[in-house]
Amino acid sequence: MTVNSRLRQLYPDSEELFDIVLMTNNHAQVGVRLINSINHYDLTIERFCMTGGQSPIGYLKAYMTNLYLSKDGKKVTEAIEEGIAAATMFTCGDVENQLSDTQLKVAFDGDAVLFSDESEIIAKQRGLDKFFEHEQEFENIPLKKGPLKCFLEALGKLQRKFYAKNERMNCPIRTYLVTARSAASSGARVLKTLRSWGLEIDEALFLAGAPKGPLLQMIRPHIFFDDQMSHIEGAKELGTIAAHVPYGIGQKYHKGELIEQPAKHVKDKK
Repeated sequence: MTVNSRLRQLYPDSEELFDIVLMTNNHAQVGVRLINSINHYDLTIERFCMTGGQSPIGYLKAYMTNLYLSKDGKKVTEAIEEGIAAATMFTCGDVENQLSDTQLKVAFDGDAVLFSDESEIIAKQRGLDKFFEHEQEFENIPLKKGPLKCFLEALGKLQRKFYAKNERMNCPIRTYLVTARSAASSGARVLKTLRSWGLEIDEALFLAGAPKGPLLQMIRPHIFFDDQMSHIEGAKELGTIAAHVPYGIGQKYHKGELIEQPAKHVKDKK
């Protein structure tokens, strides 16, 4: 991995490196096949967690996990409820973007990903006009943290190690905020929130409701995180590897329409 090799050059004794752990509920008997596959594809995975049919979620904190990725949305939701940054992985469609092999690019949505869904609730329930009014009124009050804030913190910590060696312009990690917010009407609160957290984002892209897919196709991130499946689908169609963050009020909506929730049946007490 490029980031790790660059870190070792600058900090030979440092243990702060990307560490990938393979977590599976398979039994230990399949370990040999997994090892052979990892060696075949030349993957840098040294640590396994094979739980023999049990969910691996309980082990995440013990492994000091900064980000949990899975194709199982239920396990991802469990991880987020445990306070772990997590997302459901989706592979891209027929189009596959060429990715950089010298710089890790990570793109984040804002609301309900880096930040809480407090503002998105207003947009969904009260409309865009009320949302704009609210964001301007509370511009100087930081948003609450979202489920992936801690992962951005971990990336920022590694970036600062390069900055300390005057390697800002050649840093092998680059982060992007790709949000449907409008810069003029609701962007200031986002940027001030990041500043209040002591976090930097390399590029902030405010789309004012425009589709994210074409812009992501230009950025070519290694992974893009969003809480809304409509944005995930748009990214996938144009060759971006996307990960869904099942968090917040956006899970009740699809393409702007409220998804009917199943009614809860309560037995009459006699």
